[in-house]
Amino acid sequence: MKSFSEHSRKSDTSNLGDAIDALLKAYRLENRYQVAGIIGSWSKVMGEMIARYTKKVFVKDKTLFVEIISAPLKNELLMSKKQIIKLLNQEAKADLIEEVVFL
Repeated sequence: MKSFSEHSRKSDTSNLGDAIDALLKAYRLENRYQVAGIIGSWSKVMGEMIARYTKKVFVKDKTLFVEIISAPLKNELLMSKKQIIKLLNQEAKADLIEEVVFL
């Protein structure tokens, strides 16, 4: 029978989160991963009602492009661009978005 010390974790191992972070850093995919997180969190940040009227969401060169299928909603969102940028960057815990364009 093995003792407790033989079953304990080796000192050179890391947790899964650290390993994933190291992998993303090694392959220079951190930014893409964070951008994908912003796209995925659009409905969470903006709410279900706005998400229903959203057709496409993508990021190119720190600009978030959002296709909205309701003209009145698009107009309302245009007036709140700075707040939307702030909320999305807070969600990502990084300044990934500098501009929002509604299509």
